[in-house]
Amino acid sequence: MPLSGCKNVLIAVVMVLTFAISIQANGSSEKDPNRPLCKSSRCEKIRAFLKAHYCGESPFGNGPADSCDTRGQKKPGPGTKVMADYVCKVNETDGTSTCQQRGQPSPQVRSILIREMRRIGLPAQGDKEVHFTVLENRSSGWSLMAADYDNVSGTDLADLTLCEVIAVNDQSGRTHVLRKVPFQKTSAYESDVTTWAPVDIADVDGNGNMEFVLEGDALEDHWLEVVGMQDGSFKTIFSGLGYYL
Repeated sequence: MPLSGCKNVLIAVVMVLTFAISIQANGSSEKDPNRPLCKSSRCEKIRAFLKAHYCGESPFGNGPADSCDTRGQKKPGPGTKVMADYVCKVNETDGTSTCQQRGQPSPQVRSILIREMRRIGLPAQGDKEVHFTVLENRSSGWSLMAADYDNVSGTDLADLTLCEVIAVNDQSGRTHVLRKVPFQKTSAYESDVTTWAPVDIADVDGNGNMEFVLEGDALEDHWLEVVGMQDGSFKTIFSGLGYYL
């Protein structure tokens, strides 16, 4: 075969291999629904903001190169105040946990959240075991709220019963549910249920509008999401970072 023919074959092989590697890389990224490829400048800007404000060590765990440690308490930025939250401590002797509410939601907020939890199955007496988180950004008039019910029982504390609502109140006082976990029983050690925690109310992309930062938890997978108003409705505009084990 002439030299030019060998050269053309070599180029073709390199192109095929490059294309295959590209497909494999993209396929690998797309297999992680919580960390889709960041393709736009807006996405990159949001990711940089989240990493600077809510991330610790990076890389961390078994995640990708930009994974980061999101464990521990994350403080909201300037302008956002924690009105209510709770902290849980684990008893190292028997593995049970005790949660203490710090600050209380207003009676109106409590009523709204319990009502939403009732709609997804919370039993009549369950509201006594619900814990609340409320963040307020007074300059914008937005509130980010969460109501959580969970109970661990059974042999080796393997049975988990949970229910959750994440919602926002807008400037006019209307409530919009962002995330919900219907009342259900699952395994404490093998659950495939994703739960959520409010993190902040912040302008994460610098466009002058407030967005809502959440942390997703799927047992051994933890990541950050941003929900914002887009075309008149709330949509997830970013998902990524965090870590998995």
